[in-house]
Amino acid sequence: MSHRVAIIEYNNESNTFTVMQTGLDDFRAKHYDIGEDIPRNLRGTGSEIGGAIEVAEAWGWIPVYITAAQAEPGGPITEATRVEITEEAKRRLQAGAPYDGVFVALHGAMVTESDQDGESQFLREVRAIVGHDIPIAVTLDLHANIFDEMADLVQIAVSFRTYPHIDMREVGVEACELLHRAMSGDIHPKLEIQRPPMLVGCDDGRTTNDGPMCRLLESAAQEMQTPGILNVAINAGFTDADVWAAGPSVLVTYDTATTDQRAASACAGRICDQIWAFRDQWDLPIPLDDCIAQLSAPRLGEGPVVVADFSDNPGSGAYGDCTALIAAMLRVGVQNAAAGALYDPQAASELAAHGVGAVVTLSIGGKTDASVGGGPLEVTGKVMAISDGAFTFEGPMFTGLPGSTGQSVCLRVQGLDIMIVSDRMQMLDQNIFRVVGIEPADKSVLAVKSMQHFKGAFAPIASDIIVTDAGGLCTPNVKRRTYTRLRRPVFPLDNFNV
Repeated sequence: MSHRVAIIEYNNESNTFTVMQTGLDDFRAKHYDIGEDIPRNLRGTGSEIGGAIEVAEAWGWIPVYITAAQAEPGGPITEATRVEITEEAKRRLQAGAPYDGVFVALHGAMVTESDQDGESQFLREVRAIVGHDIPIAVTLDLHANIFDEMADLVQIAVSFRTYPHIDMREVGVEACELLHRAMSGDIHPKLEIQRPPMLVGCDDGRTTNDGPMCRLLESAAQEMQTPGILNVAINAGFTDADVWAAGPSVLVTYDTATTDQRAASACAGRICDQIWAFRDQWDLPIPLDDCIAQLSAPRLGEGPVVVADFSDNPGSGAYGDCTALIAAMLRVGVQNAAAGALYDPQAASELAAHGVGAVVTLSIGGKTDASVGGGPLEVTGKVMAISDGAFTFEGPMFTGLPGSTGQSVCLRVQGLDIMIVSDRMQMLDQNIFRVVGIEPADKSVLAVKSMQHFKGAFAPIASDIIVTDAGGLCTPNVKRRTYTRLRRPVFPLDNFNV
């Protein structure tokens, strides 16, 4: 029997501390595919939908491709955009009904103007159309903020286990394999959700330094050896959102035919206790002054020193236009260096108008909110390259997917090549630099706007890695922020007697 399955993506990580909002153009800038454009553009890619397509074809499903919408992390989704995307999905769901199951690729930290739990808001609309009897499987980023309502809306939830997220396709496959078993009657899944009283935890989910998240994942794998425990998803949470559920969570997908809610709850509780035990283990970035001092020290290793501008990471909704790190590098005269991607559509347009070879004096960056991470920086430089920004991710993240930084330029200032872009983009792939002719491996220093994802692409060529907090929007010091919707008490904002 062929199963008829709706396949959907609605993915955004929403920062509620930004002055920005996320609109329809932001989705179109990343990808917003409809109907058969979804398999045409996402088949064979390292994405959750790529994994879903793989399973659909392997099992002979009748896939009904609805919508696949993803925007670069930013501010809350505008109500007009939410309605547009949701109504399009509803129209297509109604037209393609009935279904045996539904797969939805979510982020888990989506906020809209009308709901701090954007995922449940969307899933309620899906359930209203497909009914409450068929199974829904979802995938989640491990930085998801999960509300309790999700347990009433889906039966299967699988989260990424890597940060950088290099297992997107595999997680899509895993979720859809469980969905297939549910549709075939082999399992009868249900979801259990728990969270420790924490805003910060799991070392933010990092899996490159053999820290707390690696130990937690080992425990989750052991728990999954228990009969009836189908999946144990661990989410580190997203601290850049002021929502009730911000922080770590554990989601246990269990088979009600072979175990019960009490066993699933005990499983989730054990993992939550372990997350709490690791609460003081954070791998924090270093101050900018310390970063520059390290950068100025002699180096013997081959390959570039990679400096990550943690707090100005567009991948967490930061502006991507902070200038503090670039200014410091220019001040100490760093040579044979590159920095990117600095978001400044105005400067990119002005420099492109001057043309390659022009020497131009102008202000770059710092235009979104000059009070954060350094205001506009006046520089004089030579235009080295101009591009439309189109590229293809080569991996290990988003492998095979198209990307764009919009109109982009390379401006050489002293010994620093600055990549200036018109669309915000986390620097997580070497091909982003290559858009404007910068070959990463040829540089002595690479400054990248990223927290952790850069390691997937740049660690293999790096002689050293320095991660700094240069005062951008996404500083890890959560005590600098005012949370009004977050559940309380919560660590580390409140005192606990342990």
